[in-house]
Amino acid sequence: MSRQRVALFFVFLMVGWLCAAPVVAAAPASSVGDTAGVDDDVGSEADSTAIDDNAPTSPAFDSLASGDTADTGDATSHGHVTQDHDDENEPVDHLVREPAGSVGFDTPLGVDSVGTDTAASLSTGDSPLQASSQDEIRLTTTLDRTPSRVGTFTATLEVRIPDRVTELTARLPEDADVQRTRGFSRDSGTSYTWDGNTSRPTITYEMPADQRANREGPLADDGRLLFTETSDWALVRIPQASISGRYTGTPEPALNRRTQIDGSGAAGERIAFLGEHTVRTHRAHGQTFRLVVPEDARLRESPSEIFSSLASASDRLRVGDRDSEVFAVAAPSRNVNWAVRGLQTGSADMWVQDSERLADPANVWIHEYVHTRQDYRAAEDFQWFTEATATYYAALLTLEEGRIDFEQFAEFMRRGEGSPQASARLTRPSTWENFAEYRKGALVSGEIDRQIRVASNGEASFDDVFADANSHSGEMRARDFERSVGNAGDSAVRDEATRYTTTSDVPRMWNSEAHAEAFGGLDPARFSFTLADSGVSVSGPDREETLGDDPFELAVNETLRVTMEIQNVGETAGDYTLTFRVNDSETPHTGRLEPGASETHQFSHTFTEPGEYVVSVGDETFTVVVGEDESDSDAGLIGDAPEPPDIDVDAPGFGVVTAATGIAALLALLVAGRFRRH
Repeated sequence: MSRQRVALFFVFLMVGWLCAAPVVAAAPASSVGDTAGVDDDVGSEADSTAIDDNAPTSPAFDSLASGDTADTGDATSHGHVTQDHDDENEPVDHLVREPAGSVGFDTPLGVDSVGTDTAASLSTGDSPLQASSQDEIRLTTTLDRTPSRVGTFTATLEVRIPDRVTELTARLPEDADVQRTRGFSRDSGTSYTWDGNTSRPTITYEMPADQRANREGPLADDGRLLFTETSDWALVRIPQASISGRYTGTPEPALNRRTQIDGSGAAGERIAFLGEHTVRTHRAHGQTFRLVVPEDARLRESPSEIFSSLASASDRLRVGDRDSEVFAVAAPSRNVNWAVRGLQTGSADMWVQDSERLADPANVWIHEYVHTRQDYRAAEDFQWFTEATATYYAALLTLEEGRIDFEQFAEFMRRGEGSPQASARLTRPSTWENFAEYRKGALVSGEIDRQIRVASNGEASFDDVFADANSHSGEMRARDFERSVGNAGDSAVRDEATRYTTTSDVPRMWNSEAHAEAFGGLDPARFSFTLADSGVSVSGPDREETLGDDPFELAVNETLRVTMEIQNVGETAGDYTLTFRVNDSETPHTGRLEPGASETHQFSHTFTEPGEYVVSVGDETFTVVVGEDESDSDAGLIGDAPEPPDIDVDAPGFGVVTAATGIAALLALLVAGRFRRH
C-alpha cells in the first residue's frame, strides 16, 4: 500500500507542475484586410502573399510621344519613356486560404487573362483534378454607352462566387462613380464588401470616357485624346476591378475576367469599342487578328491589305511572344482630336487611326504590332529598346514588303543622326532629347542588325537579340543586351553596340550597296517552335496519356512532357536556343539546323508540390494545376497540411492544461495497471 500511495503522489505532483506552468497557445490567424492589395492586415509577411497584376509581364508601351503624361494619371513616365500602364486601373487581387479545423496559412490566388477558363477543383473521378467552371471566381464587366450622357459610360461588375469563397471585397478604379449595388456594401473609398449570401452580387458604376495625354513625339497628332466618346460611338479603356478575400480548400479558385457589351460593340483585353461596327477576322501563323471597323471609320487602307501587312510581320518576326489573338480598332479620325496616331496596351490590344497608310516608313499598324511582340522587363538602361525596335522594324518590314523603297527607308532612319538626339546616351534616359529613343534608337538598332548579319555570314540578325530579350528571366539590362549582341555577332559588334548605346557616338546611315550586302542575300536562319503532334502528355504511377485543353491538371509526382517541333524557316544554317520554363526555372535546349530542316525535342518536368504553375516554351504558354496525390493525403483533409503555428508563451488558452490532464490520466492508468499485474 505504501508503494501505491507513493505512485499516486507522483501522478498528482506531475499534474500540479503542469497546471502551474505558463499556458501556451497557438497565435491566432490574422484576417484579410479591407483593401485589395494591402498586406498590413493580412498577417505576417511569411503568411501572406499579394498577387500584383501591375508587374509588367508584357510591356504595354504605346505610341505616345516620349515624355507624355496623361492628365488623369493614365501614364507613368520613366525618364522620357512613356508607358501606357495605369497603376490605379490595374487589378491587384489577393485571396487567402482558410484550411478547415486548423491554424491556416495564406495562399495567393492567380490572375488570368480575359476570357481564359483556368479553374480547377478536387475531382471525385479517376483524375486527381478536374477543370470546373463552377469553382472559379468569374468577374464579368458589362459596358454600356449611355448615349444620353456623352462623356461617360456605364460598367456593371458581376461576380460569380463559388461556395468555398467565404469573404470577398471588390475595389473599383478611383474615378468610378457608383450608381447602385446588389449584394455589396461600401466599405471605404471605392472598396465594396460582399454580404456573404448573394451568389452573383453586382456593382454598377459610371466612368469618364475621355482620357488625355500631352501632345508630343514623332507619332503625336494634333489633339490630346487617348480614349473618348462621341454622340455615335466610344473607344474606351476597359475598367479593371481588384478583389481580395478568403476561401477554403485547395486548389485556389481560378480568376476569370470577361468583358461584354450591352448593345453593339467589341472588346479585347484592355480596349473596347462601343457602337455600330463590323469585325473582320484573319488567321495567320498561329495568330488570329480581329479588326474592328466602326461605322464612322473611313479606312485609308483596305482590311485585306492591313491583314496582309500584319501577317507578313507575324511571319517575319520570329522573336517569341506571339499572342494567340491581336485585337485592333480602326479609330475614326474625323472630328476627333487624337493625341497619337496609334496606341497599344495590354498584351495585344491596339488602335490605329483610320487614316494611317501602310506605305509609310513609320507604318503605325506595324509599329503597334511590334509592341505586342515585346515581352520583357526593361531596366532603366534598356528602356530605349522598346521604342527603338518598334520604330526600326516598322520601317524595315515595310521596306521588305516592297511598300517603300530604300531611299524612303534611309531618309527615315537618318533622323537619328540629327541634333540633339544624336548625342543622347541611350542607356541614360535623362539624356534623351527630341525623341532620341525613337530616332537614334532605331538607327543604332539598324546598324547593329547590319553588323550582326555581316559578322555571322547571314546566319544571325538583330532578331536574335530581340528574341533573347523576350526570353530573358528577370530584368533585361544593358549588360544582357551587350552579351546577346556578342553571341549573335562577335566581340567587335558587341563593342560597337556598347559604344553607340552608352556614349554620344552615333552611326551613319549605310548606303544601298551596304544594305544589299547585309540584307539582300539569303534570309538569316529563323526558327519556328511549335507543338509537335504528340503535344502535351502526362506520365505517373497511375496513368500515361495525352492531355487535352489548357489548363492541364496533374497530381503531385506526375511528370509533364512537352514535345516541340523546331524548324529552320530561314535560308541559311543557324543555331537556336529553345527554353522551357516552369515558373522561374529554366531548361534550355540548343541545336543547329540547315535551312528547311526540322527536328523534335521533348521537355519534361516532375511536379513535387501542389499549386498552379505557368509553363512556357517557344510561343506556347499554358497553365498546369497540380493537386495533392490522393494516395498520399489524409482522408477528409483538403489541401496542404498546415504549417506549424507560431508559439506565444503569453497567450491565454487551455491547450496545455488539456494535454496535462491527459498525461496525468495516462500515468494513473499505467501505474494502476502495473500494481494490478504485481
